[in-house]
Amino acid sequence: MHLGKLIIFLQLTVLLAIVPTPVFAKITAKAFLDSNTFPVTGAARLTVTVNGARSADIDLPEVKGVRFHSRGQSSQISIINGSYTSSITNTYLVEPLSPGQYSIPPISVTAGNTTVHTNRLEFEVTASTGTASPSSSPSSMQQQVAFIRLTPPGRHYTGEIIPIEIEVCFNSEYRININSLPVLHGDGVVMAPLDDKPERHRENIGGKTYNVLSWNAAVTGIKAGKHFISFSLDATQMLPGTRRPMASFGDIFNDPFFNNFFGGMEEKPIKVSSKRVNLEIIDLPEKGKPEIFTGAIGNFEMGVTAAPLKAEVGEPITLTIEIKGNGNFDRVEPPVFPKNSDWKTYTPTTDFISGEDALSGKKRYELAIVAKNSGIKEIPSLSFCFFNPEKQQYETVTSPPLAVNIAPPPDRPITSQPVEKKPGQPTKSKKKKVGMSLLHLEKGTFHQTIEPLYKKLWFIVVGGCCIILLFMVAILRIIQQNRKNNPQRQKKKENRERFSRNFKKLEQARKDEDDILFLSLCRQTIQEQLGPTWGIAPSALTLADIQKRINRTSPLTEIFAVAEEAGYGGKGISSQQMDEYLEQLRHELEDLL
Repeated sequence: MHLGKLIIFLQLTVLLAIVPTPVFAKITAKAFLDSNTFPVTGAARLTVTVNGARSADIDLPEVKGVRFHSRGQSSQISIINGSYTSSITNTYLVEPLSPGQYSIPPISVTAGNTTVHTNRLEFEVTASTGTASPSSSPSSMQQQVAFIRLTPPGRHYTGEIIPIEIEVCFNSEYRININSLPVLHGDGVVMAPLDDKPERHRENIGGKTYNVLSWNAAVTGIKAGKHFISFSLDATQMLPGTRRPMASFGDIFNDPFFNNFFGGMEEKPIKVSSKRVNLEIIDLPEKGKPEIFTGAIGNFEMGVTAAPLKAEVGEPITLTIEIKGNGNFDRVEPPVFPKNSDWKTYTPTTDFISGEDALSGKKRYELAIVAKNSGIKEIPSLSFCFFNPEKQQYETVTSPPLAVNIAPPPDRPITSQPVEKKPGQPTKSKKKKVGMSLLHLEKGTFHQTIEPLYKKLWFIVVGGCCIILLFMVAILRIIQQNRKNNPQRQKKKENRERFSRNFKKLEQARKDEDDILFLSLCRQTIQEQLGPTWGIAPSALTLADIQKRINRTSPLTEIFAVAEEAGYGGKGISSQQMDEYLEQLRHELEDLL
């Protein structure tokens, strides 16, 4: 009896050791609205999905002018290769009370001791009294093989990074292979490259199980106005192959399983698409725009440190500037060190560390500064300005002054010290040289007259050449001094030299037929030529700035827009277009030099 219990115990122990322990996934929550525009007489379906938890408390926020009606909950649990996956889906009906623009704040979800928040949702309710067009409800979605759903982007500013979650849902009853990443469709908007390893999970939609691939995309509006965007990808649906006609005796096995197994699979190309969603892009406000604003959009913090805090005149001090937060870090520039006769500054170095998502990160600058005078007590404060899209206003953060101790350089005069004689030390006496004899003397040539040196021809020629050379050097010095005192002329010269260098690079890129590099150089050339002319940092110059200052039909506007779109979306141009852009760029920018 005891032996039997021992055997059962050992079997259970071995079984537990063999079976992998389930690995629980991280708890995440997301919200999805099936339509971001609907009439006041209609409604929208709100879906809140919690992954990684069996149960959760969902706290819906109060939104003025909107009512939420619960429409049930569904859950799903699965263990695949030891990985435990569970999800809860809550469905609500969004009933509008009046037309207007609405925003649903991040929804708080509590699972155990963990609290997470969903994404913000924005939608528009129209005053139309016509019949509302049917939206993509789960009942219609379940009839589809695959579909793409998006988080409605809402209203944003030019240059702002817009997070959009792209979810590609595949019906688990079908076998589908993906052939491409989601592609953005729409004008005036660019998107950063997507990761080739999306997040994967399963979700119950309308009683059907879907395999969901999700990407957190970063979209940026480059042109103000209302835009309609959508996404699509190419896929292949695997279908059971058609059976060959058998003999009159019928199938050998007469079983669909064996028929599908031996019949092979057929490939059917399909295109999975999303609905078009409305994205409104507006320009940054001019009212209240500080002079130090360089184009940063987001919510940032700044910290400044210096080392060493004790130094001598002429000794470098490293100033570390760290800007962190959420936003478009491509537009973040280092704060300008105040103009001060006590300090000399050098060009800073840049280092960027990305965060967990496309919005967060940290940018670090190291700036070398050198004190010119002793007695300096502090490093002046630095200011950084950005536009906060959530508060819809410009904000400026200023670092406190840093106390330092600058000492004068040490004086080290070199003096000779007399050597003291020690008592009893013998005195060295100079030895007399002996054996000296007179040198052998010879007579020189005889001259009738003695001619002074200044009257000799070679001396006059050399002296005249030296005077002419000094005169030319003085003239060159005067010309150089005039150029230094005329910064505008020097600036034009630098612009011409910069344009010449950039144009050589453009011609080389055209010769190599590298259209992506060609468009990138076009954008850089336009920024470096127009930015200093307008008093804007080249990296901060945007398409909106160009459209404000020059004609919208100018070739520069078209080239810059195409170059920006190619920088994000990878869209190229033909060789003929490169020739046209090269000639237009030469003609337009040479007029500005």
